[in-house]
Amino acid sequence: QRAVVMVLEAVYEQDFLPCSYGFRPGRSAHDALQALREAVMTDGGGYVLEADIRDFFGSIPHDRLREVLAQRMRDGVLTRLIGKWLKAGVLEDDRIARSATGSPQGGVISPLLANVYLHVVLDTWFEREVKPRLAGSAQLIRYADDFVIVFACKDDADRVQGILPARFAVYGLT
Repeated sequence: QRAVVMVLEAVYEQDFLPCSYGFRPGRSAHDALQALREAVMTDGGGYVLEADIRDFFGSIPHDRLREVLAQRMRDGVLTRLIGKWLKAGVLEDDRIARSATGSPQGGVISPLLANVYLHVVLDTWFEREVKPRLAGSAQLIRYADDFVIVFACKDDADRVQGILPARFAVYGLT
């Protein structure tokens, strides 16, 4: 898995947006906190929407994750290998438990797959679709499945809070 992570990082690190901090080379929780501080203190953000995606690592739908990976990865060998890892299941009480959702807990590749998925589900959607339609400024800061969005306008914060559940539902998240 480590070798595959190295290959995928070379592909995806150039795509990831500056708002993403978790499990990335050279980007720490302290960096995320500094970005939050700047958004609130310097950029005039007065309204903060904080969220944690419920059971994120356990609820990523495999079919949707494979679709997201296929948008950027053309290597069939790698996509099939990742698919096998996702389907492999977990040994619990001498039984193999398989699921159509979730990224293997503790797997070396799981944090990267999570970032790839949320890059599409949240990061690029917010930056390209949502942010241009807001009345004021806003900044997304995400660390793995935890994120905050700092808004200058309360109406923008309320609108985004209202549309997030529908966006996540499309991708099997809550």
